[in-house]
Amino acid sequence: MKRTVLLLALVFVMASCKNHPLAIEVLNSKTINDFPSGSGLVAVENGFYAIGDDSPFLFQINTENEVVSKTQIHAAQEVNKGRISKTDKPDFESLEVIGKNELVAFGSGSKSPQRDVFLHIFLEDSLRIKTYDISPFYDNLRALKAMENEALNIEAVAFQNDKIYLFNRGKNIIFEFVYTDFLAYLEGSAPFPKPVLTEFSLPKINGRESGFSGATIVKDTSMILFTASVENTANAYDDGEVWGSFIGTIPISNNRVLNSYGATRIPNIGEPLKVESVTIADKIGPHKYKVALVTDDDKGNSIKIDCQINL
Repeated sequence: MKRTVLLLALVFVMASCKNHPLAIEVLNSKTINDFPSGSGLVAVENGFYAIGDDSPFLFQINTENEVVSKTQIHAAQEVNKGRISKTDKPDFESLEVIGKNELVAFGSGSKSPQRDVFLHIFLEDSLRIKTYDISPFYDNLRALKAMENEALNIEAVAFQNDKIYLFNRGKNIIFEFVYTDFLAYLEGSAPFPKPVLTEFSLPKINGRESGFSGATIVKDTSMILFTASVENTANAYDDGEVWGSFIGTIPISNNRVLNSYGATRIPNIGEPLKVESVTIADKIGPHKYKVALVTDDDKGNSIKIDCQINL
């Protein structure tokens, strides 16, 4: 496709209300065959790992955007054309790499218990996967005062310095945990690790607030890179007309998320994009990165979009 360049002001929503420019350039895009409903993407050496929200597989994708392997990570009674039905799917919406040898994946929790799933994946000679029912963990999040009358819908995860950050969509909240405490709780050797919460009001399209959809840490910085998308839907369960997506940054200071952010629209390629995940593919210069996005049109198609951003 033609290279699309979009230079927009990245407006930092901070007390000072200062503007900070960000440039995003779409380099190319490609529909990835045999990879349905893309929802999570992480860059690793020589390629990417990816998940789909209604797929029982972990996909390995090369730098040519081809699926080179897939490993079953979820037991499903019925799979049709590589997809699990909406009522039964685990809704894997978030994927992140930890160090060089671990991946974590979370079900969204938007329907219990089907979507109350956590996968701890070890990248050894052959993949080793530990599966957890995290209904008790998610029930503790649902019981928080900040979630009163709100739906749990975990759509992204990021990791840095033994802190794991879970991003809720709908009421946009980042839940912050010590990663080792989280694992100890799952193993039954520690109590529920009380999270630190940071709430956000994200930018709107047509009057509707966007919701967190993807996140990662910008390596060697104290900065979260996130995506947020807008659908014309009133809840965390139903799909709606896609209106577009944003990309932005959230600073971390003293190992704590700050209640400030900047965001700008991601240029559409044809129809409005529902960006589901973001990962840093490479650092190519000072404050300049190649990033990969994955989109989902709720019809089973996944498009990987390669971009260049200046932060």
